[in-house]
Amino acid sequence: MVRLHRPIAAYAVILLRHCLNFRFSDSKALPRCYLPCITNPNGNELVPGTECSQYLECSMGRITARRSCAAPLVFDLTNGYCNFKNQVDCPPDETCEPSYAPTVTPQILPTETPTLRPITAFPTASPVIGGKALEYIISKRVLFEKKVLVSYTAAGTPYQSTLYTFDEMRRGFKTMSTDGFGADEFNFLLWDSTGDYYYGLTNVAAFLANAMVQSISTDSCDESHEEGINGRYAISNSCGQYKRSYQDEVCVEDSNTTYSCTVDANMEITAVTSPPGAGSPPPFFCKPGSSYTGYWDANTGMPISAAYSNTGGRTDVEGCCWWGRGALLTRNICNIGKLNYYLGKGGANENRDVLYPDIDFCANPEVTCSSPIAKELVWRTAMFEWADRVQRYNSDGWKYEDQLRQLVDGDMSYTSLRDFITSTSRILLNDCHQRGCTQSSNPDSEIRNLDERIANFDMIVNQILEIKNLLIPTPKPISPSTPSNPNPTPLLVSPSFFSNDEIQLINPSPSIEQTNSEPTIPPGPPTPAKAPAFFQPSQPKLPVTQNEPVKGEDDEYYDDDYAMSDLIKLEGNSASQIFDSRILLMMTTAFVVILL
Repeated sequence: MVRLHRPIAAYAVILLRHCLNFRFSDSKALPRCYLPCITNPNGNELVPGTECSQYLECSMGRITARRSCAAPLVFDLTNGYCNFKNQVDCPPDETCEPSYAPTVTPQILPTETPTLRPITAFPTASPVIGGKALEYIISKRVLFEKKVLVSYTAAGTPYQSTLYTFDEMRRGFKTMSTDGFGADEFNFLLWDSTGDYYYGLTNVAAFLANAMVQSISTDSCDESHEEGINGRYAISNSCGQYKRSYQDEVCVEDSNTTYSCTVDANMEITAVTSPPGAGSPPPFFCKPGSSYTGYWDANTGMPISAAYSNTGGRTDVEGCCWWGRGALLTRNICNIGKLNYYLGKGGANENRDVLYPDIDFCANPEVTCSSPIAKELVWRTAMFEWADRVQRYNSDGWKYEDQLRQLVDGDMSYTSLRDFITSTSRILLNDCHQRGCTQSSNPDSEIRNLDERIANFDMIVNQILEIKNLLIPTPKPISPSTPSNPNPTPLLVSPSFFSNDEIQLINPSPSIEQTNSEPTIPPGPPTPAKAPAFFQPSQPKLPVTQNEPVKGEDDEYYDDDYAMSDLIKLEGNSASQIFDSRILLMMTTAFVVILL
């Protein structure tokens, strides 16, 4: 037997060596001293021997993706995107003396791209929040990180966003709603610590539903090329897309206040983020001069120098530094000017207490993305714009706050959710709420990716925040003279069989908010028509008691569909006793049959 297994062991050793060497068999030879994702375990890293044309994406010391920039672009490690070679300082390859005995244990790298951060625990019940919106949001952290703060590679692989983090989002909500940011007349509506907190949670859901589409999905801070014809993207799109001119969009000023930034024709800025993908257009930039900037040909991955204009007629990029930035892509000289007035140096110059007295958003609009506190600014600038432009909207009888309350106070059906987020998204993108208010000939083009915004809103409202559960009224006490159930169902087991504690487990107190439970369906109007394919209501699930183990809690990747897919397991209470009694009865019956 020993002689039979020795050759098998030898073949196994040889096969193992081939497997370890196969990981980089399709790439150029790397220096023997080079170990990927060690120097920079989280971020981007140039691949030696490629003259900066290839780079690795690292996460927690592991390679998540290997990418290359299309010629003539090379990877700009400083800014984190593919850039023109003459604008990149490509460092020389690392050199080292050959080592006959490795000083570092080789790391076996995974061959699959991890999708999301491992999830090891999941809350089984919400705390009794008593109107604390922020506490409730914190209790849903796992779901927010799994379903909202998710970005995608060019190949469509999901991963945890590196720019839009839960901690900065939570701190942003606290600052912009509770603490305040220097604007006495308005703030982000959260209604924290009040009985109206569920209105605030719905406001959060609408805000995030749009942010997911605007920026979180691409994990980018800067606006990117959206408008192109036959794969040709005008470099002058930085001046404005969809026939807009960002540098000409001024605020309606009053006699005492000036919000809009002043356009500086000599300003020269390049965006620090751009969408993933080797063939994607280069980042936005602005510079002085009236020379043609041409277009990017996505079919060949090459820039073309020619007289090619955007839909607004611009062929140059002079003064075109006001593209969108942050979670909602705050753009133009009016909205960026308001940031400076309420949050930045513009307010400090008037001796007002502001969050960022040393940041001049007008002098450097790119500071939102390039600042050392960019992960903070991307959220807070977006929350300010939402509070200013969306929450304060009141036109033609449509007032945002009133519509928000009507939505929550109503049935929150598919139709009402869809109509509310549609109007809200139109306000964010076009400053009007009525269908056709900007594109009467083609109203369907007014809101880009509308289906995604609707699906996101429904998912956050119903699957993450479970706002309908928070709206279930407490049952009124039943009069002692009135029977609680005129037609009671006969009990199979004596009531004394259950202890008071066990009855409490089976019928939990209505004062405890159950995260995974589904609301009791109250009597109401007929069921609405079936929703489209992209929005389907979740299937009802059995109620979960507070300390119950839920199948899937300890799984590495939690799936809501796992919860309560099997019979409820109530260890140590009367349910297991009933089960044991039935087993004993069956065994006794079988024994009697054998004796007969």
